[in-house]
Amino acid sequence: MLGRIMAAFMAVTLLIGGHGYTMERRTFRKETNMNTEKTTVEPVDNTGWVRTWGTAILTPTNADEQIPSKPSLTGSTLRQQVRVSIGGKNLRLVISNEHGDSDLEIKSINVAKLVDPKKSTVDKKTVTALSYGGKTSFSVPAGKRITTDALDFEFDPLSDLAITMELGHAPSTMSTLSCHTASRCSAWVAAGAHGSDETLPAGCTMTAWYYICGLDTEAGEDAGAIVCLGDSLTDGASVTTNGFSRYTDELACQLQADDELKNLSVVNMGIGATALYYYGGDIAGTKRANRDVLGVPGVKYCVLLMGVNDIGASNSDISRNIIAEYKSIIDRCHQKGIKVFGCTITPFKGNAYYSSLHEKIRQEVNKFVLSKASGFDGVIDLASAVASEDDPEKMDKKYVSVWNDYLHFNDGGYKYIGKTVFEHISNYIKRSAKK
Repeated sequence: MLGRIMAAFMAVTLLIGGHGYTMERRTFRKETNMNTEKTTVEPVDNTGWVRTWGTAILTPTNADEQIPSKPSLTGSTLRQQVRVSIGGKNLRLVISNEHGDSDLEIKSINVAKLVDPKKSTVDKKTVTALSYGGKTSFSVPAGKRITTDALDFEFDPLSDLAITMELGHAPSTMSTLSCHTASRCSAWVAAGAHGSDETLPAGCTMTAWYYICGLDTEAGEDAGAIVCLGDSLTDGASVTTNGFSRYTDELACQLQADDELKNLSVVNMGIGATALYYYGGDIAGTKRANRDVLGVPGVKYCVLLMGVNDIGASNSDISRNIIAEYKSIIDRCHQKGIKVFGCTITPFKGNAYYSSLHEKIRQEVNKFVLSKASGFDGVIDLASAVASEDDPEKMDKKYVSVWNDYLHFNDGGYKYIGKTVFEHISNYIKRSAKK
């Protein structure tokens, strides 16, 4: 559990490119074994199921911004949206209370087609109740994830679905709320019972996912999931809210436009302000890979883009440590038959992370990723793709985020990353099919 290993929370203010913003960083004690974790997921048969949407679960870092208060989650109706990647004729939902210290009470839950990502309005003709163990009202035990019963519900690729819960008691403090703190899209909370309402009454609008962490559909043997494991560059920091501009969103669009590859889903498992191994405890990349990659139904491929935060927080050469954790993730994936694509770490000169030591680490790690001895099944050289022609240690200005931080991308930059990742995965799969 995250609470078990967390020593404290620390708010860190970075001055980047002349602009200041506050980033929540978690400080943890060192872990002696980063590749083991407690089992919180109930046993479920994943045969034939593929995850079409998913997110990585953690706890909040900022109560004011990430936890609804007017109204709170307890006793309210929560409507959340997800944009699926592949379509299907049925679905099941994974609900998490893994950080909760008490049961999550769900009085009712339904799925429907969302009319507009910017509004809580659903197509009322499509509202269909979900159940668990045959019951439409149930509880999710503290410390656990559960998977709902399968539901006949047809939906198109890249469509927007609304998940609406009427909640009783809901664990929702800083240490007990199981959520993803940066969904990059709207969620709506209204006081009282409004699960069947076409549009929710006024309440509060958030940009996080609460309790939901996976949506699966049954698919053929040729279907599969691409899991993208990473930090804020995967999570989509700085993108336009409700713009669906993360690189994984573009990757999903590119796959759907390719008749040979449109049976592949994309699952974003990025968490902002987290490291590969250097800090983060249970949500460090190498630790949660067991849950967030190996545990995803239908996973066939993994895209690994992580390590920049380890570098930025280091005060010594940690290149060998990063490489060792890459190898660990590769080995675990290969044991499960999962192919792994390694991405080079993109340049960050112009950011507070930059120093001669940190640049040396980045270069050493990227040299390993690009080498034939890396063990990656494919390599995506994002560093070269986004580098400035005048200074390869710096990101090209046209890709820099609206924060002007020379670390994150803008909407166009993420889209370019998505296309680049697609090209490499597409070439690899099609080339492999000809062998």
